[in-house]
Amino acid sequence: LGHPQCSILIQLRIGHIGLNPYLFRFHLAPSPSCARCNVPESVHHFLFQYSSHHAHR
Repeated sequence: LGHPQCSILIQLRIGHIGLNPYLFRFHLAPSPSCARCNVPESVHHFLFQYSSHHAHR
């Protein structure tokens, strides 16, 4: 993998990626919850449970 892909994988693993819980810590998101589902947003939710990504899985 190249550097950009490795960076994204590391960010996903440690949770420092542009999802609401991370952005909320810096007052860049109104809530740590998923805006669409209103459940706690996590990497797992974003990748595996988010209904809009169903076609890409």
